[in-house]
Amino acid sequence: MKIGKRQFGIKLKITVAFSLIFILLSLSFNLYCYRKIRMLMISDNDAYLIARAETLLDKTEVLPAIIPLPDNNTSIRVLYHSAGKPIVVFQSPGIIKNIRTPTKTGVTDTLGMRVAYVVSSNEDNPAELMLVRSADHLDSNLRYLLLLLFACSLLSVLLAGLIAYILSFYLLQPVQRIINAAKLINAHKLRDVIPVKKTNDELQELTETINMMLVRIDESLQQQQNFFASASHELKTPLAIMRAEIEVQLSKPELTPALSNLMKSQLAEINRLQQVVQEFLLVSQLKSSGITLHKQQIDLSLVILRLFNRLQPFLQQKSLKSKIDFDQDAETFLIVADDDKLNILLMNLVENAIKYAVPGTTINCSVQQSMFKDHIAIIFKNTIIEESFPTENLQNAFHREAIDSNGAGIGLWLVKEITHLHHGNFRVESSNFAFEAIVDLPISA
Repeated sequence: MKIGKRQFGIKLKITVAFSLIFILLSLSFNLYCYRKIRMLMISDNDAYLIARAETLLDKTEVLPAIIPLPDNNTSIRVLYHSAGKPIVVFQSPGIIKNIRTPTKTGVTDTLGMRVAYVVSSNEDNPAELMLVRSADHLDSNLRYLLLLLFACSLLSVLLAGLIAYILSFYLLQPVQRIINAAKLINAHKLRDVIPVKKTNDELQELTETINMMLVRIDESLQQQQNFFASASHELKTPLAIMRAEIEVQLSKPELTPALSNLMKSQLAEINRLQQVVQEFLLVSQLKSSGITLHKQQIDLSLVILRLFNRLQPFLQQKSLKSKIDFDQDAETFLIVADDDKLNILLMNLVENAIKYAVPGTTINCSVQQSMFKDHIAIIFKNTIIEESFPTENLQNAFHREAIDSNGAGIGLWLVKEITHLHHGNFRVESSNFAFEAIVDLPISA
């Protein structure tokens, strides 16, 4: 199974998780610091305004009126109370006229202005002074502080994310080594375990667990392969004996036609069983990589004609016709291949075509020059009842489209494996109510 490209690797996940945590912590800490610093800056500004107002108040007289000059960008209001009513002695022009005199001393904020209100404790000079100054300078300083803290947080997150990604790259290198080693393991190399490094951590435990799992899988596959091999060998002898006995009986002239037909039918089933046993033995050899090809020069035209001649009874059962086309422009029909394996390959393709063909239609076999250089193509085409047939999993071992399908589901898988053993190519296609199987075999060894 092909593994798709990873969209989000562990390194990226670690980086994102670390960055999110750092963002939350950094924002929380910086907001806390901002609030504390803001309080200190406001308190310091309040103290400055009160001190400045008291300085001006010390220089102020209401009877007779002596008014000190305020600083630039600063407005003042000088007043005193008589009979419970405020009497304004002096007031600077501007926005201060819209500001009410506070009821208690201290600093307040109103209309975007900072207002400091102080009262003289001298009974001979009952002066009161209200100092008004714009809050823009303080607000700009607070905004600059907030922006600075935000920029520092952002920079810290970027640096932390980069450091986290680099660290995760080095920390995950052992995992990548395990992945690379696991990619080299297949059904024929399960005993090539992943090297274990004595780190006494979770990675060592993971490696040892994977190795133990591979050993269990290998043992299970070995048992399966041994079963295939043992069952195939055990069945070969009794089937050969049964076939020989029936052939001897068929050679006797005194057999009745009914009994002769019965024995011929049984002989055909025995031949079929022998082919299945041979396929099971071949499956066992393929799974264990213990197969050896005995190649020789073979005439494809003779093999295919002989094959269709043998399968005529099966074609007649479904009222099927066969059409064999040998391309006259092909350079040759001679190939170098293993005769037994080639017969199994072609037999499975023809039987598959017979099995799924619509009764009364024609099975087409074409032998022609391949699209691949120095190859010859063998194409089997039959009509099916569906407009198209799913072909994605047909070449997988023991795959059946329906649970009640006939056969073990190894026919096309065997075709694929035998084709690859001969360094050829195999593909299946389905469209327009037709199923097509194409085998490209090299002409030379």
